Amino acid sequence: MARHIPGPLYYEQQGATGIPMLFLHSTPDDHRLWMFQTAHFSAWYRTIALDFAGYGRSPAPQQGVQIIDQADAAWEVVDRVTSGPIIIQGNSMGSMVARIMAAQRPERTLALIISGCAYQPVRTQMKEWGERFRNEGLKLRHEQILYHFAPDHRDRPFMRWYADMLCELNNVSTVESVVAMNDALQTTHPAEFGEGITSPALLISGSADRNHPNAPELARRIKGCEFKTIEGAGHSSNMEEPAQFNQLCIEFLKKHNLFPG
Repeated sequence: MARHIPGPLYYEQQGATGIPMLFLHSTPDDHRLWMFQTAHFSAWYRTIALDFAGYGRSPAPQQGVQIIDQADAAWEVVDRVTSGPIIIQGNSMGSMVARIMAAQRPERTLALIISGCAYQPVRTQMKEWGERFRNEGLKLRHEQILYHFAPDHRDRPFMRWYADMLCELNNVSTVESVVAMNDALQTTHPAEFGEGITSPALLISGSADRNHPNAPELARRIKGCEFKTIEGAGHSSNMEEPAQFNQLCIEFLKKHNLFPG
């Protein structure tokens, strides 16, 4: 069992056959961030979308939880599904976990696709969000979910429905869990900056994402990493522009002979 996580993570699987493709969400989202990708890619892969500890239906993390603990718990999920290699996708916090996972078990990581991320040696914004959650409570979750979209997209009915839907699954431990992960996100891990990653990698960045200016530097630090931009999208580009996001993934996977379609 992963340290500081008292129980297995919740996950949902689609697709009966094919290479497992793992999806790792951002904070304060849950596995449903990837609804468009799991529906699409399940035609060719076994898609596995999990809730990190403290989110959705997974158990709340214990005091002292770190990003590497979430990576260990995610590998436990994978091991329940397969003993073979996988493709890993992660957005924002999920991209940090994904990078650690790829460095932990390079022999089992066929490819890495990350988004909503950049080179960030100092993460003061995580501290600011943590303090706001401590002071403002659960109502802040809805605001942060919408904040992940480009400013021009936040008032779209679908985006507001998505934020409403996720907040319907709030529970008494949600705030404490989000605060704990914001604290954890302030401590960096060498793998988050590319150390130990050997698989083919793709970084997709929305041009309206606050992290976009520093995203090319992160791609440069991951050996051989490709970099693609989705114009007008924000932090959650996979949700805002799913067709374009998925097509970029497919083109990348084809290039590395990992797409069976």
